[in-house]
Parts: sequence; C-alpha cells; structure tokens
Amino acid sequence: MSRKNFDKLRCVQNRAARIVCGVGRRQQSARQLRHSLHWLPVRARTDFKLATLSYMSRMTGQPDYLAAELRSCQPQLCLRSSSQELLTVPHCKTMLRRRRFSVVATCVWNSLPLDLKTNCDSLRGFKTGLKTYLFRQDYN
Repeated sequence: MSRKNFDKLRCVQNRAARIVCGVGRRQQSARQLRHSLHWLPVRARTDFKLATLSYMSRMTGQPDYLAAELRSCQPQLCLRSSSQELLTVPHCKTMLRRRRFSVVATCVWNSLPLDLKTNCDSLRGFKTGLKTYLFRQDYN
C-alpha cells in the first residue's frame, strides 16, 4: 500500500482511539491513547499480519499457495547468515511487483530478530513475542 494510504488509515485509527477513550483532539496524543489501548499502529499491524502468515506457512506449510511463495535462502558458501533463518527476496523491477506478498512478507520476515523466529514453539507464543517486538519499534 502507498504511504499516502497508510497515513489516511493512521488518521482513522487515531480518531477511533480518541472516540473509544472519550478524549478530545487536544487533550492527549493519539500515540499515548493507542499505547494505553494496546493497539499497534497501522503499519506495524500489517507487518504483524505478514509475519504471522509467514510463520504459519514456514512452520506448517499451510496455506500451500503462500508457502510456495516463500523460499529459504540457501547460500552456496557457509556464511554466518546461514543460521539466520532468512528467506530469499525475489527480484522485481517495478513498484507494483514490490508490493507482492512474496516480496513484502520476505522483507518483514528477514527484519525480525533470530530469537523470535526460532525460539517460538507455538503460533500463540510467536504472536505474543512479535507484538512485544513491534511495540518496542519506533512506528508512528
């Protein structure tokens, strides 16, 4: 999605947080309200969904059509990055192709810390760790 659309959704989410908390526009920042409601920002929420889908398709192979899009990185040499659980980012020339699931989900997965990708035994544990990680990131 374009940055402009993310900004529009962020404004809607901020307004929804103000309505839920019953707070006026100038009383408290939207970021504080979202944090008190334990809501992820819109961009972090999309990363959460993409990482969750990537985790499910890598661990269970389901759904098949998404698992086929994500390929493990197999370096020809023994490198330090060999143990990082990385995925191969498909090459794409146009902006439209950069927004495909196989590209965006791979980039999100590769940006996650190794302990989150490898130490979670269940989907629930992964989601909990992922949400904590995303809350600590500097999303606006």
